[in-house]
Amino acid sequence: MKPGPAIPGDAGTFAGVAVGVALLLGVAACADGGASAPPEVPVWEGSIELEVGEVEGEDPYLFTTIGSVVEDDRGRVIVADYQTHEVRVFEPDGRFAFSFGGQGEGPGEMTNPCCMTFGPDGLLWVRESVRYSAFRLEDEEAEYVRGLRSVNASFNLIAPVTFDAEGRLVDLGMAAGDTRFTRFHLGPGTAVDTVPMATAEKQATGFSPVDIMIGDQAASFYLYQPFGPLWIHGHGTGGWWATAVSSAYAVTLHHPDGSTSLVRAPLQGPELSPDERRRAEARIDQEKERFDLRQHPWGIPDRKPILEEIFFDRAGRLWVEKTGVAGQQMREADVYREGTLVARYRWPRRVTHLGSPWVTETTLYGTTRDSLDVWRAARVRFTRIP
Repeated sequence: MKPGPAIPGDAGTFAGVAVGVALLLGVAACADGGASAPPEVPVWEGSIELEVGEVEGEDPYLFTTIGSVVEDDRGRVIVADYQTHEVRVFEPDGRFAFSFGGQGEGPGEMTNPCCMTFGPDGLLWVRESVRYSAFRLEDEEAEYVRGLRSVNASFNLIAPVTFDAEGRLVDLGMAAGDTRFTRFHLGPGTAVDTVPMATAEKQATGFSPVDIMIGDQAASFYLYQPFGPLWIHGHGTGGWWATAVSSAYAVTLHHPDGSTSLVRAPLQGPELSPDERRRAEARIDQEKERFDLRQHPWGIPDRKPILEEIFFDRAGRLWVEKTGVAGQQMREADVYREGTLVARYRWPRRVTHLGSPWVTETTLYGTTRDSLDVWRAARVRFTRIP
């Protein structure tokens, strides 16, 4: 997920997060930003095995905005619906089982659940607007166990839910009065270990603030460079996390012991297609008119960034998704285990993985949306290509 600063005064604005990595690769660059995998690296290809969601029908199958999709140890599909303030549980074949939550601040209630994971304690942890709630999933219901108050000031921030090497929950967000993303490690009681992730200048890569007046009130908006670079970051199990700037295949991998390693590859992003360039020009013209700008702060690059997204799977492997050529139907990611390239994965581009996907060696959960803007939870199944 790409960073998206909130606009003051706009309710429900999300700030996104993303993931990153690093490693030295001996692969040859292609003109379109691709590379040929070494023969000893296995390739896995995925196809959509299940989609849950309908245009009309029973309420459990009608989604507003899906925030997260995960799987429990029984293979049940668990979906957080942001606007109905609930979590829905489906059997492995997609049949509805039960739901829990509902808007509120009481135990077991939730407001805008966006992100989920199963913690080291086996509980399902749900990130809400200002707190985390933990549930034990039973056969036909969910039992509320405990909650933790978020300590960051970034309310309604969509961010991965992870735990560090000591089992502490990692609360991602910004401190009051700060614009930098930070890792807040929540320990026993009120103990908090704070780890800044990058300088404010690096985190602001690719966007520029614009201050305007709305009536008699000042407001700040952020203009992104069309197809420009962004600072991205991701967080895995056991204290692994990574950062990068998407314009270069050069990622810093942060190890649980505090050390870092750097991963590089001599690749470039694909060139913009004529249609992508027209869309970028139209967006710049719209923003100049909207904000009454004589000159837009950004131009249009010749190439897109090489990195699309970066995230970790359940085994702690880092997935580096490369930006696709216009019209390409499959996504592709290089997968690393502690800095070593171990596999390459491909799956349908129409599956969006929300920046904090639930991924294993053979399965990826995300969402799809059709021309009617109908949300569905999707399961991709991977098969190794001989």
